[in-house]
Amino acid sequence: MNTKLLIDGDILIYKIATSAEVATNWGDLWTLHCDQKKCEAEVDNAIDDLGSNLEADDYVVCLTDKDNFRKDVLPSYKDNRKAKRKPMVLGALREYVMKKHNGVVWKNLEADDVMGIMATEPTDEKRIIVSIDKDMRTIPCKLSQDGMTVDDVSLKLANYWHMIQTLTGDKTDNYDGIDGVGIKTAEKLIMKYTNVPHKDLWKIVKGIYKDKGYTEAEALQQARVAHICRHGDYNKKTGEVKLWTL
Repeated sequence: MNTKLLIDGDILIYKIATSAEVATNWGDLWTLHCDQKKCEAEVDNAIDDLGSNLEADDYVVCLTDKDNFRKDVLPSYKDNRKAKRKPMVLGALREYVMKKHNGVVWKNLEADDVMGIMATEPTDEKRIIVSIDKDMRTIPCKLSQDGMTVDDVSLKLANYWHMIQTLTGDKTDNYDGIDGVGIKTAEKLIMKYTNVPHKDLWKIVKGIYKDKGYTEAEALQQARVAHICRHGDYNKKTGEVKLWTL
């Protein structure tokens, strides 16, 4: 059986592009410089290392589209990132990955969604998501978060973590969940329900939202933003996403 890596390209190139910037003092003038060729070589080496460490036969590098269906669900999604400067070589590395490293972009989706769909669609391959992003634990899949070892995320565990994300939100992505509920509190609230069916767990989560003064519509909005797409959630021809519901 062939092994294919589904690599989180967003994180890979952002990390390399950020670390490559060098500040230079010219006296009264400071400038930032970056060696694009060096960055491209680092991308090559990182992908080669992942392939070797995880004994892969093939790979794709998944990237985020310019349009994002979550903005239709929650218009303020990731608005907190607009003012933050992007690394100067990020765009060039993105183009490099698309041309040289099996880059994949699907309309309206983030890299997370592309990996989630590819990891859960029927296939004869062994597919491994490679990402440090905690969100990928909401996908039933084989997951490598250190580039060396692989964990099996079961369907029940993935659904449980989706509900945890629904409760906590994600401040880095600008969706809030329930105010004051972090990961430890969320786990205390639903830990004993780990093995209940997803639909029943969702009812419990909706009840927690209600007890905290939120509406069911607000709970559903957070769950839809937190949900990473799986096989069956997306139409590749139209770019349409089937929003999460139970």
